[in-house]
Amino acid sequence: MSRFPAWHYDGSSAVRRYVLIEPFGREFRVIEDEAVIGEYKFADLTFNDDQGEYLTYRHAEIDGWRLGVSNPLAPELEGRLPAQVRYGGFIDRIGLGRAAVILAGISAIAGTIFLTAPTWIAPLVPQSTEARIGELLFDDFGGRVCSTADGDAALAKLVEKLDGTDENLRVEVVNMNMVNAVALPGGRVLLFDGLLAEAESPEEAAAVLGHEIGHVRKRHVMQSLLRQMGLSVLLGGMDGAGGSTVSGLLSLSYSRDAEREADTYSIARMQGARISPEGGAALFDRLAGEDGPEGSARTMIGYISSHPHSDERADAFREAAEGGDYDPALSDTEWRALQEMCAEDPDVAESASIITLPVDEARKGRDDEAEESVASPVPVRDQRAR
Repeated sequence: MSRFPAWHYDGSSAVRRYVLIEPFGREFRVIEDEAVIGEYKFADLTFNDDQGEYLTYRHAEIDGWRLGVSNPLAPELEGRLPAQVRYGGFIDRIGLGRAAVILAGISAIAGTIFLTAPTWIAPLVPQSTEARIGELLFDDFGGRVCSTADGDAALAKLVEKLDGTDENLRVEVVNMNMVNAVALPGGRVLLFDGLLAEAESPEEAAAVLGHEIGHVRKRHVMQSLLRQMGLSVLLGGMDGAGGSTVSGLLSLSYSRDAEREADTYSIARMQGARISPEGGAALFDRLAGEDGPEGSARTMIGYISSHPHSDERADAFREAAEGGDYDPALSDTEWRALQEMCAEDPDVAESASIITLPVDEARKGRDDEAEESVASPVPVRDQRAR
């Protein structure tokens, strides 16, 4: 049998002994001056330290017991003595390189789960919870819902054409002097009076309304809230903190896929209702002129923006309108009643004035950062006399 030089402490004395070890099967003998002074099992040893010239081992059950074996180990001992512990755990078992690859994969999976969590959590949120969050948000628009008999009838007609189900959907016009519309959790859509003032036809308003209904039907709203405000949304974080909540709501962004999905929904519903998508193209053409100068930098920002830029959206609506046979979305009288709802409602609260900065301006110096449009409560002049 082969013997290998080593040093040894037996745990009963502090004397280092220079010995030979002789492996046999799963055990080994410690031999000093040709006398066997102990027999032990390899399985009872644990790696202790790499001292350069020697690798040292402890005995699991004998305090003070040590065995130092020449480094590097002889092949006959390498598979029997415990493996060296350099990094700990599975890293030593599989090697640093393979462990690094595995850990990188785990990190990537964890990151993907974190980023995509809103997508799979949102559908699990009960409708009752989503509606409660929506009511809290809606409270910050207090008293600004516009209502007249003719305006309500015109709005209901437009919603019927674009949705038809009326299931978990409530559309209202609010006295907000801003060219925008928002979808709230729980199926509430708010058209701002500033948008109706900007729109030159009911088809233009229908394109935006269909887009917001698309966000509702695809449950994008909860995804966006969860992505940007976290699970606190579900744990009571929406406390109706006045204008700050309104501004936060207006700055919510959707993923590019969600925005395009909502546009696709709007176009499909308009085509199904025989409403020309050309109205959307006309509105977005005008807004494109406000987005910023044309050019390659402009195109790049359009690509990374969380909201597709207006010229991109105009092209999609224009292409969808080609070759169709369409009817007016509303009569002239109905359209006028819808546009004048807030002006004709004597009980509505005074118009709130909040504007959004164009994405290009808001992103100066941070073109590749967070996907959001920026909103700030800034007073502006009413777009028309009340």
